[in-house]
Amino acid sequence: MERALPSSIDYTKILPIAAGNPRVMRRTFLPVNGQTFTAEGNNIVRIEISANQFWDAQHSYLRFNVRLPVIRDNVAGNNNGTFGFDFGGGHGIIRRLRVEQAGNIIMDCNRYDRLLASILLPAQGDLNNLGHRSITENCRYNNIGNAANMTVVEAGATTGGSFNSGISTNSGQLAPNAAAPGPFNSLQFCIPLVGGLFSQSKLVPLQLLSSAPLTIEIELAPPLDVGARDVIAGNADALTDYTVENIRYIASLVETSPDVDAQVRMVQEMSGGNIVLNSTDYTHFNGNIAANATGQQAINVPARRKSMKSIFFVGASSTYAAGGAGGDTQSVNYNQSFGGNFNMVDYHVKIGSLQYPATPVRCDFHLANAPFLRGEAMMELSKCFGTTGSTIGLGILNTCNYAATSCDTANQVVGTGGGGGNAPFRFSPFGLDLEAFQRTAIESGVNTADRSTPITLVVNIGTAQEAINVDAFVAFDSLYYIDNSGIISVSH
Repeated sequence: MERALPSSIDYTKILPIAAGNPRVMRRTFLPVNGQTFTAEGNNIVRIEISANQFWDAQHSYLRFNVRLPVIRDNVAGNNNGTFGFDFGGGHGIIRRLRVEQAGNIIMDCNRYDRLLASILLPAQGDLNNLGHRSITENCRYNNIGNAANMTVVEAGATTGGSFNSGISTNSGQLAPNAAAPGPFNSLQFCIPLVGGLFSQSKLVPLQLLSSAPLTIEIELAPPLDVGARDVIAGNADALTDYTVENIRYIASLVETSPDVDAQVRMVQEMSGGNIVLNSTDYTHFNGNIAANATGQQAINVPARRKSMKSIFFVGASSTYAAGGAGGDTQSVNYNQSFGGNFNMVDYHVKIGSLQYPATPVRCDFHLANAPFLRGEAMMELSKCFGTTGSTIGLGILNTCNYAATSCDTANQVVGTGGGGGNAPFRFSPFGLDLEAFQRTAIESGVNTADRSTPITLVVNIGTAQEAINVDAFVAFDSLYYIDNSGIISVSH
């Protein structure tokens, strides 16, 4: 093997000097179909992205305000009812996230709120990320123990927040500003959108697109799913709606000289008329397990993709799983983030006659008076995120909050009788990695696009419990092609 200087003392190799006199720009894009949106009314937000620059999607974000109506505490007889957003924070208002261009669907992620709150954020965001989000999204700062250490918006406060102070019965929850003039309390959120074009590392050459802009479409989540609104069931008026206003997409754009654009177009022609970008997308599938079911339960996951990278799943009581079905009692439940352990013995995925993994992942959550066997489940989940051999760990998941409870209703509650902010979140995301060459190649996952074989998630339940709603998400490779007519197509 030829000897060479290590990179630390090789002064011949430096980062390239940027061509084209680049200039970064910040541009704001507003909705094209209104200014104010409500969960129960005009609940679709459309924002068109069009420019003559490169779009840096990873350094762009969505900004908006949420107004909550005054929530009346029917027991105390005042307007000091409380509300706390679920762990997904601002992501929790997005039920569905789509991107379109010229009639082509570029991205379509249903149950985006559930994906972020129950899987991606707890499994990838550490305490530093959570601290950041406590400022940008008004979410809890510390969810790993029983301390109510989170941002508080106090009655009468107009800006900022404090820790461990305010109204004793809603410590850490967001309180409508009953003491201030007007019937609403408006909270600002700033969130980076996740998945597809938003998460890939290349700049998107918007100047190459035709006159058809990229359209970001956001469907708002039902009001009873975005958070918990009191600490005692029946104590407060239901959160029947919320208002989203001042919404805008704040894009980071990079402007270069015309010669750089010419070079990009030349690369496009030399590549057969296409510029190609790649990223990871997610698709959602829903299943149900009947009450009191035990043994192997099969959940259909009919994902037809060229490269299935991984499968994630979470479970919770069917009573509170979708769109506020639980009514007023649902006020004390975190429905987006909560996940239970299914009382599982083990689990695996079958694709046709093939089983992944060959030996099911053992967990034995059903055993009474015995320690949970969570190590295998945690390691298989970490494979999906590429952290198995890392010392970084898997987000904020730990022995206190991971797979610690079953899927029943009671385990979704915030707390009882005041001090609701003291109850920690409970997460139970499970995952199976299907990639052969993780993070070193694309399209190395399982190809199901050309098959008609069934795909099933098999959950082996040891002890009966309530009816369970299962949210399954398939992560898959997407390739985005920008052709010489300015149209984007996607292959997955």
